[in-house]
Amino acid sequence: MATRPYRALRVLLYVIAALEGLVGILLLFATNWILALVPLGPGIFAAVETLLLLKAIGIVMLALAYLLYAAARDPVRYIAVVDALAFILIAAAAINLYAVVALHAGDLYPGPYLIARAVVQLLLAIVVIALRPKVAQGAASETVAS
Repeated sequence: MATRPYRALRVLLYVIAALEGLVGILLLFATNWILALVPLGPGIFAAVETLLLLKAIGIVMLALAYLLYAAARDPVRYIAVVDALAFILIAAAAINLYAVVALHAGDLYPGPYLIARAVVQLLLAIVVIALRPKVAQGAASETVAS
């Protein structure tokens, strides 16, 4: 029985895909329930625009879940999806830190929560980058042919 390469990356991508899919479905079909769980700060209200925005984010999350599922099945072939996940994690962490420092989001959300979330996102990005395939499939086949 041959070992499948990138097993740790594959498991990680499957787990993230499942979580993204679950949250995407919740955002799409249970938006009011999710908003009932989140305490809305001053100036934030559950208007129709907010509901539609959350549903749209749910649709994007479902698409990302599908891409991550496909990447988990063959990480070498879908290396661009793995790289995009790392970029999304780094960008999301940067936005969290920017929100705390420049936008004073600590007034609306607990500042330590936003910082901890940014740290977790950065650590996850580092793990994804460390586990990612080092060469794309096309480049590997060209190297073997030469």
